[in-house]
Amino acid sequence: MPIARLKITIFTGDICDAGAEVLCTSTNPRLTLAMGTGGSVRDRGGYGILRECERIVETAGGSLPPGSVHETSAGDLNARAIMHCVASDSDHRSSAQIIESCVRESLAMADAKRFANIAMPVFAAGHASFGFARSLEAMARAIRNASSRIAHLIVVVYDARRADEAATILRAALPAATIDITKGPERDDERPGLWSSDWS
Repeated sequence: MPIARLKITIFTGDICDAGAEVLCTSTNPRLTLAMGTGGSVRDRGGYGILRECERIVETAGGSLPPGSVHETSAGDLNARAIMHCVASDSDHRSSAQIIESCVRESLAMADAKRFANIAMPVFAAGHASFGFARSLEAMARAIRNASSRIAHLIVVVYDARRADEAATILRAALPAATIDITKGPERDDERPGLWSSDWS
């Protein structure tokens, strides 16, 4: 990845409001979309997304490997696609290696689709209780080592009180990147549209 050109926005709030072309969920090997980012995508994007996930899992034999990434439509959301990142195993355990794989695979998929920007949660920090700082450190390693054309990465932090912590971790790991913090909308009439000016 051309780190010198990379812009990272730490977005506080719901990932569905991040305004990116592609949104990533942090989910389990069955893509159940039951809570967290998956639950938000299901509730706001529609149950058609969940039906797509069920078909993916059924085709794979009932479970998907940790670290893998699977694309669906974005349903009713203002995005072009959803990438469902399997950030834990069937026992809800994660690791730095799994998280790094989620980042690498989602960036590679975004490149293949020629997306200009992508929004990712702090993987496995919720359902898998991996640890906020450890997850961000693993994500930063994967970003630093990736070869990607993505110019704008949005890291979604649900708890606004941890935005400064996230910025400190990412700035230390990615000193050449431009990093800022943006607060998400608090009311429905404040929800943004797509960042179409970034699209090619």
